[in-house]
Amino acid sequence: MNGMEQQTMTRRELLRRSAAVAAVAAATPLASRAYGDGGDKVRLGLIGAGNRGTGAVMDAIISAPNVELTAIADLFPDKIEKSLKWLHSTTKDKPREDAAQYGSLVIDWNRADAIKVTPERCFSGFDAYQKLLATDIDVVILATPPGFRPLHIRAAVAAGKHVFAEKPAAVDPVGVRSVLESAELAKKKKLGFMGGTQLRFHRAYKEIIGRIHDGQIGEVLGGECFWWQDFFVNWYAQPRQAGWSDMEFQIRCWPHFVWLSGDHIVENLVHNIDVMNWVMGGPPISATAMGGHANWDDWPIKGNVYDHFYVEFEYPGGVKIHASSRQTKNTSFRIGERVIGSKGIANPFGRIKGQNAFDFPGPFDNPRFILWAAYIESIRKGEPLNTGKEFAQSTMTAILGRMSAYTGRAINYSWVMNASNLDLAPPKYEFGPLALDPPAVPGRAPQI
Repeated sequence: MNGMEQQTMTRRELLRRSAAVAAVAAATPLASRAYGDGGDKVRLGLIGAGNRGTGAVMDAIISAPNVELTAIADLFPDKIEKSLKWLHSTTKDKPREDAAQYGSLVIDWNRADAIKVTPERCFSGFDAYQKLLATDIDVVILATPPGFRPLHIRAAVAAGKHVFAEKPAAVDPVGVRSVLESAELAKKKKLGFMGGTQLRFHRAYKEIIGRIHDGQIGEVLGGECFWWQDFFVNWYAQPRQAGWSDMEFQIRCWPHFVWLSGDHIVENLVHNIDVMNWVMGGPPISATAMGGHANWDDWPIKGNVYDHFYVEFEYPGGVKIHASSRQTKNTSFRIGERVIGSKGIANPFGRIKGQNAFDFPGPFDNPRFILWAAYIESIRKGEPLNTGKEFAQSTMTAILGRMSAYTGRAINYSWVMNASNLDLAPPKYEFGPLALDPPAVPGRAPQI
């Protein structure tokens, strides 16, 4: 069944259906499989066959022994074909287009032997994720546009699958709350839940933030994080083809539409926001932000995202963390974080200046590989890792910053987490017309 033939269904209907399945599954003992010490195969399924999802498959297979890809799903059959062609090839020093910062941007790949996907286990259409989750996979990689993430997470946990969910966890507060519920259900069912905020597995970050928590820069007084780049400008930008509906066009060019990407503050800066939440021991109290879109000329897709954000997050104790995100051509690039203390300044990527000066000596191993090795090992030991709470909180922190910038208002984290009804999902999941809201205008956009 292709996407054009799918039944119409709203996100609320899909979530209710997944919730009903989850409730039954939670009351039923989970059928589990002993993985041993690496001798048994771990079967992967991929939902979302773009560059990022295909790369995650490679990361998992390279990082741990006896891991195979056995099923693949995507809305579009051509995406599946492209992904499998890449996975069945041999590449050396191939750039990872969608690799996040601080991991190697190149990868050597010669593991076509681990790709066990048959034509019968390739699924397309809006219900493709349901068909994949009905197979005998052990771990599902969720790498569709983030607007679909909460729905797919809930369905995966209900189906009894270990989850790897690419960042961000969601694009709106309704979605984040769903992810938190799914993370708790995964714990009860002894399922793994791993978010794609891999800097928490970076050796240098763990060392430096450990030293911050030990007081080696003194009292934390403030900090900043930033993602200034131009990759987002042309990311998944392609001319609209004859026959593409509004829905298909927006999904194929998903970074440029808020309901799908959450905007680049949520899609990209969430990595760095996650680092600051890690440093501070949790999410902020409030955000006050500004932003806008200053230059559409360089953007081939005129969606409804901003090209710049600036946010002041206030954490407990009055500590202010400044976060900024910019996607503009012909400008300086800057990605990272800085933490200011009473006794020194820390760059979590590996350096402390001040009374307790320190330079991380290495190794600077790829954090994606470390993440996958640890996750697969935890599943095999029967003690699967669950990072769902921190993953959801960092996503909500980024959403908080975006909401403040869009509205021009200071907004409390607790209100967004507990009371906001903002739901960016379209009325129906079907190929057809889909109206595009214009970019938000601060002072006029409603606070929902």
